[in-house]
Amino acid sequence: MGRHPAARQKVIDASRRIVMERGAGCLTFDEIAQVSGVTRGGITYHFPTKQALLRALVHQDIAQWKAVESELKPDDQSPETAELLAFLRAHTHEDPDRRRFVTGMLGAATLDPPILDPARQFERERFEGIEWNDRTIRLQLLRMAAMGLFWADLFGCPEIEADVRDRLVSTLEALALEWSADGAVNEHRSKED
Repeated sequence: MGRHPAARQKVIDASRRIVMERGAGCLTFDEIAQVSGVTRGGITYHFPTKQALLRALVHQDIAQWKAVESELKPDDQSPETAELLAFLRAHTHEDPDRRRFVTGMLGAATLDPPILDPARQFERERFEGIEWNDRTIRLQLLRMAAMGLFWADLFGCPEIEADVRDRLVSTLEALALEWSADGAVNEHRSKED
């Protein structure tokens, strides 16, 4: 008889809770067994090592991230502009649970960088096939600014007043619309020539 598939998700959910509350350093199989109700043997059946479990948490976080981007993607823009706006919004909206999770994972990722390989692969795939011209560099600059704002929020450094932060986010979105439209106009002109 195989292991119950729900046990795997119970382990992931319990592990995420532990990471959010106390950090990945406090994630032990005994603690996971106590929180999840899954036996230690059941845990190691699905995740033979702590590293395998942490990677599974990163995979789950990526799936949740994709869902957030999908929710925040406008449907009244071109696909490229909608994807860019979703990225900016996902990085700049308030999500205390994600903030606690990322904070809890920092130590583990610092000590064992390959844990973040799934995230690196996700980002590589996102940018696969992009032609790096002046326009795409500008759009990437907006992405980097949104990521910087995410990390500034996470660490509270620098501390940014709420109204200033709102203006920064509005400016990022306005530039995304302007710079994305510039590309569409230029592409249209190129096709006419």
